[in-house]
Amino acid sequence: MLEFWFKQSLIYRMFFAIVEIVNHSFFARAIEFIGRVLINSKIASCLRFVASYPYKPRNSMFIRAAEYFNEKSMRFRDRMQTYLKFSWIYRVLSNSWWFHVISILLVPAVAFYAVIDEAGRAVFKDIPLFGFWDEAYLIVCAIYVFLNWLLFKRKPLNITPVSAPMFILISVTFYLFLNNSLFSHIGFDGFRMIAQYVLWFFILNSFFDDDNKVYLTLRLLVYTGGFMGIHGLYQYIKKVPTPVHWTDAAEGTTATRVFSIVESPNILGSIFTLIIPICLALVLQRRRNFLDRAVYFMLFGAMGLSLILTLSRGAWLGAAVAMFVFCLAVNPRWLLILFAGGSSVLLIPSVLNRIQYLLSPQYLISSLTGGRLMRYQIGIDMFRRNFWFGVGPGHFGGAVAMNNRDLIPDTFYMDNYWLKTAVEMGFLGLAAYGLLMISLILWSIRSIKYNEDYDIKLVISGGFAGLCGIITHNLVENVFEVPYMVVYFWTVAAAVLYFGLRRRNNEGIMKEEMKRSNA
Repeated sequence: MLEFWFKQSLIYRMFFAIVEIVNHSFFARAIEFIGRVLINSKIASCLRFVASYPYKPRNSMFIRAAEYFNEKSMRFRDRMQTYLKFSWIYRVLSNSWWFHVISILLVPAVAFYAVIDEAGRAVFKDIPLFGFWDEAYLIVCAIYVFLNWLLFKRKPLNITPVSAPMFILISVTFYLFLNNSLFSHIGFDGFRMIAQYVLWFFILNSFFDDDNKVYLTLRLLVYTGGFMGIHGLYQYIKKVPTPVHWTDAAEGTTATRVFSIVESPNILGSIFTLIIPICLALVLQRRRNFLDRAVYFMLFGAMGLSLILTLSRGAWLGAAVAMFVFCLAVNPRWLLILFAGGSSVLLIPSVLNRIQYLLSPQYLISSLTGGRLMRYQIGIDMFRRNFWFGVGPGHFGGAVAMNNRDLIPDTFYMDNYWLKTAVEMGFLGLAAYGLLMISLILWSIRSIKYNEDYDIKLVISGGFAGLCGIITHNLVENVFEVPYMVVYFWTVAAAVLYFGLRRRNNEGIMKEEMKRSNA
C-alpha cells in the first residue's frame, strides 16, 4: 500500500516525467547518434574483441595447480572431517548460537574496518598493542577460511585471473625490499603496506562462494558508508570546526569540511567514491522490495551530500569518473542526467569557490612553490634518477617514510600514489602494479560483458565504477596509504570478480568434478 501511494505521489511522477523528457530529447538522440558512430568504429571493434575474451579457468596454471592440490588432499580432508564431527569440541560449537553468528559475520565484518580502526585508535590510543588488531584479524580470517575449505569444501581453492598479477606484485615488492632498501626495517614496512592488505583479496575471494555472502558484505559496506554520510551531515549542521591547514591560505576561508570519524575529508570522500555506485546499483535492482530501496536511497543521498561537503576536489574527480563509468556500463543515456546533476552542483557557492580557485593563477603559484605541482616535479626527478628500482619500498612519499623522518628528513607526502610508487619501487614496481590494475580493469569489463542478468550487471557495474574512481583519486591523493581503503578496494574487487566470473563457472566446475568422480 505504501509503495502504491508513493508511485502516485507528485514527486515520483515528476521524476519519471523528467526522465521521459530526457529520453526523447534532442540531446538524447545526439548521444545515441554519437554512440552508433563509436560502436561501428575500428577502435570499438578492437575493444569489443578484448572485452569479449572468454574466461577459461582450465587454461590457468594456478587453477590446475589448485585442482591438483584439491584432489590429492581429498582423502586427508575426509579423514579430518570424520574426526572433527565426532569430537566434543565440534558438538559443542555446532550447537552454539554465538558460534553460528560469528562464523557468518567474521569475514563480512571487514566492512566495519574503518569504524573499528578509527574508533579504536581514539579510545585505545594509550595501548600500543591495539595497533596490531588488523594483523590479528587478518590471521584469524585467513585461518577460518582455510579450515572451512580444508574440512568442508569440495571445490578447489578459488583462483581468479588477477591472482597471478598479485603474486607478481608481491614478489617484485619483496625483491625490492631485499635488494634495494637503505634501511631494512623501513623497507619491510613498505613491503608490508602492499602485501598485507592485498592478501585480503585472497581471503574474500575464497570466502565468496555464494550470492548471500557477497550481498551481506556489500550491504554492511553500504551501511558503513551511509553511517559516515549521516554523521558528516550532522557535523555540517553543528558547524564542527576544521583545521586551517586543510585549505590553502591564499584560498581564504571556506565552509566546514566534513570528515565524519575519518581523519581526512579527502579519505572520507574516497570512501564515498567507492561505495556510492554500489549503493545506487542496489537502489536500481528490479528484484529489491520497496523498503530496501527506500533505505538504500536514503543512504545514497546522505553519502552524496556528504561527498559534496567534504570539499575534496580529488574525491569529486574520482566520483565523477565513477559515475561516468557506471552510466556508460548500464545506460549511456544517463550521462545527460549526470551532466545536468554535476552542473547543478556548481551552483553551490563553496563548491564553485573550490573549483574557481583550482583554475586561478594563485593556485598555480601556490602549488609550484609549496604544493602538489612542486612535489610532483621533485618526484619525477627522483624517478628519473632511480628509474629501474626506485629508492626502496617505504623510503619516500608515504606514511612509512613520514613515520621515520628521523632517518629520511627530506620526505613528504607525494599526494599521488602512483608517482610515489614509481619513486619508491622504480619502473619495475610501477609495471607490476600497472599489470595488476590493467588486469583488474579488463576482467571487470569482461564481467560486465558476460552477464545478462540486469540485477547482477548493476552490482558489477557499481563495483567496477567505484574501483575506477579510487584508481583515479590515487592520481591526486595517497588513497592506498590508508589501510582500510586498500581493504575496501580489494573487497569490492573480489565481489566484482565473483559475480562476473566465478558465479557462472562454479557450477560447471562442480559438474565436471562429479563426472570425473563417477567415471
